[in-house]
Amino acid sequence: MSRLANIPISIPAGVTVKVNGSEIEISNGSAREIWLAHKAVKVELDGDNIKFSMDESDKKDVLSRSMLGTDFRHVKNFIDGMAKPFESVLEIHGLGYRAKLAGNKITLALGKSHDDHVEIPEHLEVTVPNEREIVCRSYSKKKLGDFVASVCALRKPDPYKAKGVRLRGRHYRTKKD
Repeated sequence: MSRLANIPISIPAGVTVKVNGSEIEISNGSAREIWLAHKAVKVELDGDNIKFSMDESDKKDVLSRSMLGTDFRHVKNFIDGMAKPFESVLEIHGLGYRAKLAGNKITLALGKSHDDHVEIPEHLEVTVPNEREIVCRSYSKKKLGDFVASVCALRKPDPYKAKGVRLRGRHYRTKKD
């Protein structure tokens, strides 16, 4: 069973949480997300805290025990993201590689015979401060990670010079390392 789920999640100012059975609705005025908790997980709203618990009979099931921690972490990430959006910065390395923001699309020139056009989902805020950097923000860690992974997959860093789309702060191993 998750030890983290024993600690209640405090709700920051500006974030509203509604619990209706196993349905948890988290919003901050501009964004709204609904999470359905597992049937064995009990969710209680106690003032400015959310508490997760489980019956003794459900603690014997391995899946139910693992879902307690999973539900806790997803709800905590949504609450943290609604208070302060998650941010990922992508760096583009390579001669002639560049990014350009045009409306709701990013146009990436990544050394191919054609440019790659990536549609920006509505729950994401993307800025391109210069042609070698893409800044992505979202209230959802999962949706942000999915988008960043799809952009990075267009040109993965090669093993010799690490040219391609990289996530800032991450080490990419090269052949000379």
